[in-house]
Amino acid sequence: MSLPAFRFRSLQARIVVVFLALLLTVQVAGYALIESAITGNARRHAQNELAVGARMFHRLLAQSGQRLTQAGQVAASDFALREAVATRDQGTIAAILRRQPDRASADLALLVAPNGQLLGDAASPRGRQVPGPVADYLARAARGEREPGIEVIGGHAYQLVAVPVRPAAPMGWVVIGLRLDDRVVRDLAALTALDVSLATRTGAEPWRLLASTRPADQHAALLGAIPAAAAPGPDAAAIGADHATESLALPLGGSEGAVVAAVLQRSLDSATAPFRGLQTTLLALTVIGLALSVIGSILMARRITGPLGALVHAARKVEEGDYAHRAAVAPGDEIGELASAFNHMCDGIAAREHRISELAYSDPLTGLPNRALFNDRIGQAVSAAQRNASPLAVLTMDLDRFKHVNDSLGHHMGDLVLREVAFRLHHALQRRSDTVARLGGDEFAVLLPNEGVDRAKLVARKIVEVLSEPLTIEGHLVDVGASIGIAGYPEHGGDADTLMRCADVAMYSAKRAGTGFEVYDSRHDQGTPGRLSLLGELRHAVEHDELALLYQPKVGLAARAAIAAEALVRWNHPERGCLLPESFVAFAEQTGYIKAVTRWVLDRALGQCAEWRTRGLELRVSVNISARDLHNPDFPRLLAELAGAHQLRPELLSLEVTESAVMEDPAHALAILERLHAMGVRLAIDDFGTGYSSLAYLKRLPVDELKIDKSFVIGLVRDPDDAAIVRATIDLAHHMGLTVTAEGVEDRHVLETLRRLGCDHAQGLYVGRPLTAAEFERWSRQEPESRHDPAGLLLH
Repeated sequence: MSLPAFRFRSLQARIVVVFLALLLTVQVAGYALIESAITGNARRHAQNELAVGARMFHRLLAQSGQRLTQAGQVAASDFALREAVATRDQGTIAAILRRQPDRASADLALLVAPNGQLLGDAASPRGRQVPGPVADYLARAARGEREPGIEVIGGHAYQLVAVPVRPAAPMGWVVIGLRLDDRVVRDLAALTALDVSLATRTGAEPWRLLASTRPADQHAALLGAIPAAAAPGPDAAAIGADHATESLALPLGGSEGAVVAAVLQRSLDSATAPFRGLQTTLLALTVIGLALSVIGSILMARRITGPLGALVHAARKVEEGDYAHRAAVAPGDEIGELASAFNHMCDGIAAREHRISELAYSDPLTGLPNRALFNDRIGQAVSAAQRNASPLAVLTMDLDRFKHVNDSLGHHMGDLVLREVAFRLHHALQRRSDTVARLGGDEFAVLLPNEGVDRAKLVARKIVEVLSEPLTIEGHLVDVGASIGIAGYPEHGGDADTLMRCADVAMYSAKRAGTGFEVYDSRHDQGTPGRLSLLGELRHAVEHDELALLYQPKVGLAARAAIAAEALVRWNHPERGCLLPESFVAFAEQTGYIKAVTRWVLDRALGQCAEWRTRGLELRVSVNISARDLHNPDFPRLLAELAGAHQLRPELLSLEVTESAVMEDPAHALAILERLHAMGVRLAIDDFGTGYSSLAYLKRLPVDELKIDKSFVIGLVRDPDDAAIVRATIDLAHHMGLTVTAEGVEDRHVLETLRRLGCDHAQGLYVGRPLTAAEFERWSRQEPESRHDPAGLLLH
């Protein structure tokens, strides 16, 4: 029987042919496994060679150190050298030292007095100073650490040994050094049969190559792969292998922040060469298996494409929206059963699409059209108005005091209020062509086709009257009210988006004025384009790190030490220069984008605090948060996630909030503050004394600190009223178990007065100006008398 005539009566039988494809799968899997085994074996072999090479490398360095030590001992025991040291005959010392490098193939020979003075140098008889790394090495040698060391001198790595010159007490030290350069690297590579490279770096600077047997075009990749772990120590650090090499980094030593590392590398190509023939055979078998799989696939396709073509045609009809079309496939096999299931699926899709359409364009709570349907209708109305040169009006409405209903009576009552408002709005409109919609939350909108602003004002007045009557909800009388904004086509805008924006502007104007409704006036909207532009620029600044943090020191007056750093945000605007928070934070709060700004500030401040801790700088970092942050129920969770990401305890963060932010919604603020306090976050009331907080609320707040506003601190010395306020605030805080920080300390007299009054901490330009992270770290590590700002006076 020929292949074209081959027939199967069921899909299940036909699937058997597809198993031919398993041949390809097995072959590909076998090829991949063997390739993996070959590569893994080659890498393990290369790793073993690297381990052996590392031991040989250290042994060769030890032998080199012995030769250098022997040469140093010969020089130290030279009677002529001792006599020259005793007489300070530098010419004789230099001449004797010049003979030592030849004996041990060394490149450096020095004679250093016990007090650190350079007595002789084989390279320069006079005029040089003892290099800092040599001095550090000699200091260790004087303490008994006589092992050969690796130091970076003049941009080159040297292996150093030090031998004392002593008949009894040391008269000095003979220092012999071997420069680790290309010559040494080539010798080491010849002995270990590995590629050898030497690199150095100082502090956090990039690695710099000293010598290498690798080609020059591979140096950059090599330097980028050396791990930060290759610091002085006994352990080697593996470098991730690339496709052609296996590498190992060996820390050699260093001082004064400079480290030296050796990188040993082994090529993998030679290790895998014997197995390439086997891989070629496997590849040929894989190709043959692929050909057989293709033949099987063609046979299967010839038996299936007919019935499947009918199903594809039916699916295209469904795509066009024709759910009545049926797939005409004869039953009797699995494809027939699939066609029957497909037809039933079309019936189900038709029913669900009808339901989805209802849900997509109506509000499930009120049954009114939703925002999507309203936007569609206003777009159609604008198009019709343009064609017919007719007017239309748009009203947007926001309920007054609805948040209070939700907070005091619960969300269930709030939902019932929204339903009653929707009912009243629907019955307030007289024409079937008018549309009332719920846009979301407590926002509603009304579309009046073919009506101008005058008619819209009558409708708005009627809506205000209807909603001014109290609502009776489950026995409760609820008074909400509404603020309505009106915009008309064409006088206020020529498209749907503009009309909606103008109506929103008018609505907010009505809410501020308390007039019930307002017609759009361009005078209310003068700043909107600039504000929208500023919002876009601020969003770009956060996403592209155009914001920056400065850190202002906070100093304890009793311990006389820096205890914290307050993070202050700045915006490095590409056109307006450096912007202070006063220029954009209030706007960010109004637009709601302050959440993104706060997240950015917290992330950077916590990251900097964690980095300082790794450097041994134990400080708490303070961050100011806004009223929106304080009333955001997700804020504690966000803070916990950021602290966990930086592996930082929440106790190392202090959050500063103003009195006005707390009193804006005391109940919600108290709940958020208690959650933060339970996490261990330190809390402070900022600018205390300028707000209108209640002492009853202050007593309930889980805060740890009060920060006296600078307006009281600046005049502390010359204004008795300010002094009385500051003294009373300090006494009040201490009686409540709180610490006190005085802001705005700008001279010594204010500082001394605060100290006498028992103030705990001080902050201001006299203590320390805002600094970058690097400047703050340097400032905090300096001795008080060496600081370049007045804080040095503070800490005396």
